[in-house]
Amino acid sequence: MSDQPDRIALLSELALVMQSPELVRSPVLRRLLEYLVDQTLAGNGERLKAYQIAVEGLGRDDSFDPQSDSYPRVQVGRLRKMLDLHYAALTAEEASRRQRICIPVGHYNVALVPITPVPSAPAADPAITEPAIGSAPGDASAAPAPPVTTPAAPAFDVPPPTPPVLRQGVDVGWLIWAVPVLVLLALLYVIWLVAMPDVEERAARRDMRQHLAHVTISTYPDNGNDDLNTAAQIAEMHLQRFEMLAVSMDKHSDRPDTRQMAREYKLLLRSGGRQAGATPNMIFLTLRHQATGATLWSHELLGDDSRLAAPDFEQAIGSGISVIARSGGLIAQHQRKLIGSAMSPGYPCLIQYDAFRQSRERAIRPALEACLKRSLEIHPDEPLFLQALSYLALSSRDADRRAPLIPSDRGRTLAEAALQFDGRSSLAQIAVARSALVRGNCPRAIAFARRAVESNPLEPDTLGIAGTFMLSCGDTEGAERVLERALAMNSEPGGYQTASLVITRLINGKADTALDLAMRADSSLVATQPNFLLAKALALAANGRAAPARAAWAELEKSVGVSPGTPAPDILARFAISPFFSRRMVAEAQRVGLIENAG
Repeated sequence: MSDQPDRIALLSELALVMQSPELVRSPVLRRLLEYLVDQTLAGNGERLKAYQIAVEGLGRDDSFDPQSDSYPRVQVGRLRKMLDLHYAALTAEEASRRQRICIPVGHYNVALVPITPVPSAPAADPAITEPAIGSAPGDASAAPAPPVTTPAAPAFDVPPPTPPVLRQGVDVGWLIWAVPVLVLLALLYVIWLVAMPDVEERAARRDMRQHLAHVTISTYPDNGNDDLNTAAQIAEMHLQRFEMLAVSMDKHSDRPDTRQMAREYKLLLRSGGRQAGATPNMIFLTLRHQATGATLWSHELLGDDSRLAAPDFEQAIGSGISVIARSGGLIAQHQRKLIGSAMSPGYPCLIQYDAFRQSRERAIRPALEACLKRSLEIHPDEPLFLQALSYLALSSRDADRRAPLIPSDRGRTLAEAALQFDGRSSLAQIAVARSALVRGNCPRAIAFARRAVESNPLEPDTLGIAGTFMLSCGDTEGAERVLERALAMNSEPGGYQTASLVITRLINGKADTALDLAMRADSSLVATQPNFLLAKALALAANGRAAPARAAWAELEKSVGVSPGTPAPDILARFAISPFFSRRMVAEAQRVGLIENAG
C-alpha cells in the first residue's frame, strides 16, 4: 500500500470521477474524496487517522471523539460504495481507457488500480428444473419433491409453530413474481441509501450552484495532445477551489436552462503547436464572456520538447486561474459592472459583499446585511452566506472604533455552521479562524488559518487574512511564508496585508526589507490606514530614521482620532486586531525606540 500513485494520472481520474452524478449529489463525499487524494499525494495517506479525517476532511469540531463516533469510518465506507457504483456504470470502452480510484479496506490512502471487468453471471443449467408449485399429485411431468427433513426440537419447552398447509388447488403462483419484485425493491432502497446526500446536504445548496458565475472549460482541438488535456484538467481542479464559481468541462456540461447567460464564461485552452523556427510548444488560455463574446483575459504557457513538468505546469496554470477567479479578480470585477449597485438576494448579494470587504463602506452595511439574511432564507445552510454573515457579526459597527473584530456568539455560531456544511471551504475555515482569534483561542485560529491556505493557496485575500491571523497569534515564521506568497500573487495588496508583512519581517529580523516594502507600498490608498501607519513607523525606527518614524506615529494618532501623547496601548486598542497583537506591537515599538519603555 506504500506505492505512491502517479500525480497527473490520479488528478486526471479525480476530475472525471467528480463529474459523476453520484458525487455531484453528495458534496460531503466530494470533499472527502478530494481530501483523501490531497493527503495521499502529499505522502500522508498511510498515516491518516479517523480523527484527522473527521476534523480536516469532514469539518467536525476539534473536540471530535473517534472512539465514540464512527462518522468518518461510515463516510469512508459510503465513499467506497459510491466509487463502486460509479465504475460499475462505465461501459467496456470507457473502462478500457481508465484506471479506478480505490480506498483499500483497512486504509484511508487512495490508490489507482486497473479496472477489472465484472464477470457475467453463469447461465442456469437447462438440465436442472424446479418442481412445479401446486402441481397435481398424478402429474407425471412434475419432478419428484425433495424429501422433507424435520428440524430438531428447540431446547426450551415450547411447541414448534405449525407450518401452513397449502391446500390442493389453491393458486400460489403469485409467489413466483412477488418475491423477486420485493428483493428488487429492497436492493433499490439500499442503493438509494448509499447514494442519497446526507441530511445536511439540502437541495437549496445545490440550487445555489446554478446561480453563481459559471466557467465552462473546453479545449481546441477537442482531441488535443496530452499537455492540452492535462492543462484543462488542472485548470478545472484549480477553479473548483474558488467557491464563488461553478465549473464544468465542456464534454460533461450539465448547464440547466435556469442559468443566466450574463454569468456564463468560457475558458478555452488552445494548442499553438510549433511555429517555424521556434522549439517550444505553446498553450493559450483565453477567458470569454459567453453572452457578449468579449475576450476578458489571455495567458500563455510554454512547453518543452515533450511534456511540461508537472509542478511547473500546475503553478503556471494556477497563477493564471488566480487572476480570473480570486476575490476582486476579473470575473468578480466584470460581474460587478453588470450588476451595478443591485442588492438583490443570491449571487448579486455575494458580489456586493465581496466589494464591501475590500472597501468597508459603512453606508451600505445595513442593506447588505438584510440582503444576506434574505439570501440565507432562500438558500438554507449555504456556507457562502453563513460565512459572510459571520464576518459582519464579528466586525465592529462602531464608527469611532477602528478595531476590525469584536466578540460575538452569533458570529461564532454562523462560522461553525458554515464549516459544518462544507468542511473543505476555505471561506468557512477563515470564518472559524476569525471567530477563534477574537475569543483568544490562538491554537484554533492558527490551525484553521493554515487549513484555509491549504484549501485555496491561489486566493491572495485568503492568504493575507490567514497570514495576519497567524502573525496576531505569534506564528511569525508561518505568517511570513503565507504573506510573502500573497504578495507574490497580488502586486497591489491591501493596506492590512502590507502592514502584516512589514511587521512580520521586522519581528523576524529583516528590518531593511521591511522598510523597503513599506516605502514601496506607501500611497494615497494606504496613507490613512492605521495598520499601515504603524508598520511604517516601526520600519523607519528600526532602520534608525527617527524623525520620519515620529512623523508617521503622529499620523497614526491623527488617523485614529486621539490627541498627541496618548499612551500607545490606548492608541492600539482602537484598531489592533487582538489584545495579543496590541501588546506585541507596544513591545516592538519600545524595542525600536519609537516610544519610551514605561517600565
